[in-house]
Amino acid sequence: MFASQSDTLVQMFRERIAASGDSECYRTKIDGAWVSTTWRSFADLAKQVGAGLLEMGNQHGDSIAILGATQPPWCIADMGAIGIGARTVGVYPTLMRDQMAFIMNDADCKVLFIDGEYLAPCLPLLDEVDTLEQIVVWQPQDPCPDARVMSMDAFIAKGVAHLAKNPDCVTEAEARIQRQDTALIVYTSGTTGQPKGVPLSHGNILSSLAVAEPLMDPMEPEDITLSFLPMAHVGEHVPGFFGRMNIGLATAYATNYDTVLDELAEIRPTYFGAVPRIFEKMYGRIHEEVGKANPRRQAIFFWAKALACRRARAEQGGVPLSLKDRLLLPLADKLIYRRIRGVFGGRVKGFITGSAPIHIDILEFFFGIGMRILELYGLSEATAISFANTMDDIKLGTVGKALPGLEYRLDTDGELLLKGPMVFGGYLNVDADKDNTFTEDGFLRTGDIGEIDADGYLRITDRKKNLIKTAGGKYVIPARIEQLIKSEPLVSQVYVHGDKRPYVVALVTLDERETPRVAKELGVSEAELSEHTEVLRRIGVAFDLANTQLASFEQVKYHAVLAADFSIEEGTLTPTMKLKRRRIVERYGARIDAMYAGKDPVSP
Repeated sequence: MFASQSDTLVQMFRERIAASGDSECYRTKIDGAWVSTTWRSFADLAKQVGAGLLEMGNQHGDSIAILGATQPPWCIADMGAIGIGARTVGVYPTLMRDQMAFIMNDADCKVLFIDGEYLAPCLPLLDEVDTLEQIVVWQPQDPCPDARVMSMDAFIAKGVAHLAKNPDCVTEAEARIQRQDTALIVYTSGTTGQPKGVPLSHGNILSSLAVAEPLMDPMEPEDITLSFLPMAHVGEHVPGFFGRMNIGLATAYATNYDTVLDELAEIRPTYFGAVPRIFEKMYGRIHEEVGKANPRRQAIFFWAKALACRRARAEQGGVPLSLKDRLLLPLADKLIYRRIRGVFGGRVKGFITGSAPIHIDILEFFFGIGMRILELYGLSEATAISFANTMDDIKLGTVGKALPGLEYRLDTDGELLLKGPMVFGGYLNVDADKDNTFTEDGFLRTGDIGEIDADGYLRITDRKKNLIKTAGGKYVIPARIEQLIKSEPLVSQVYVHGDKRPYVVALVTLDERETPRVAKELGVSEAELSEHTEVLRRIGVAFDLANTQLASFEQVKYHAVLAADFSIEEGTLTPTMKLKRRRIVERYGARIDAMYAGKDPVSP
């Protein structure tokens, strides 16, 4: 691990090449077969990209945008630009073009590296972004007549030619990079308005990686992970990409999101990062399939599930397992646990997740069958990870303890405040004097409400701005309620409403990956599902179960199932799939009002 010994990301990268140059860096699927690339080959490509940028006149401090799925060209462009002292700006392909233009204008981007799949709708950016001079396309679909567009192969050839004439150009550019220089500009999701740029320096990123080093187990030669989360997100970019570089962990790049489950079985990763919804969906789907089984098989599953939960509680300091339970664990593993682990390849040592809470029942179940889900907490402004559970120190239902070197405290209203070398210095192009990002003594206001127990474990309850105060003066935490409903696999999103209202109501959307199968089973079209009696029954059961775990003032009195899912396109979701609550109220206000008037036809 080299982060703690390095002053810049480029220095850390060079140390990795020296130590692991001929080892596997990543593998990709080409014509149905997995093809491996070494760290040294990756470094050569990045250097050629850097030389190409220099040849075009790019220099230290310039901004380079990257837009596309998480694939090797994304990372090659990233390290090529960072290697000459430029700063990279990840752009989500799911954004509307006006949002892309805003980000790239805000960051003064000069070059855009893009997956050819997205070129056609993004071509107008050449005229909409004042500073944009060149688009470089990887995996081009068709030749483009615009001289401002070139293929990645042509761009790399330009870099190779420049290196032949100026062999030290990249090395000389590297020498000018300093620890305080900006390496990345990560844009926030923009849940309440336009996204804001978060500049992260080489020092921010290296500090974040270095403090996590003592918490990590040494890598084994067979260790590998699977990458599919968006590189535009700080989680995949910093602890994902740069974290792998620091520890020498190889990765396989999933072909696309739809192939992840199949490719998990092929790669059999030892570490795996995923959003909480993956585990919620899997948990719900398991129970749905069990519900179709005969009574005997159902009884076996629920016996094994109860044993797994007892095992999890015992290993978390609860009542020790009885001798009978210990003797029966191998049988439960053979009948149930091993099959579930096999979906993820069967050899995962640890699952890493964040961004939203997971219900304790789900965590206990997976923990008990041998799948440890390590929850962590972080935000872009503090370089991805601030609190984390580890393989040796895990408390289910929390996001773990603070990383070493991080100062923290809870404000009087419960808001988590952070300070340390991994915390950024302020938003791009935002007047610090008019900003309320930091306290007077320099702590970052995270906007998250939390609780810290006597042992130092943090539990995040909700976003500060999301708290609901009912007309009766009671505070309700929407995330807690929404999380309970999502155990139903048919559910995609849940929006809980009730601020200044007499009671709580909810909007529910159906998961588009589940609806084709369910529609076929019910013999109806997908468009009919939101009003189908069986779907309404299943959603109703989910709310009934949730309400049994809620105080009376938290219970959802009415709910409505929407015909379409929330989406980035209509502005109700951010690129990281967070709810844009204000926009939801604007879009579905009449539906919400109907529930309070008792007139919604699909509310119970």
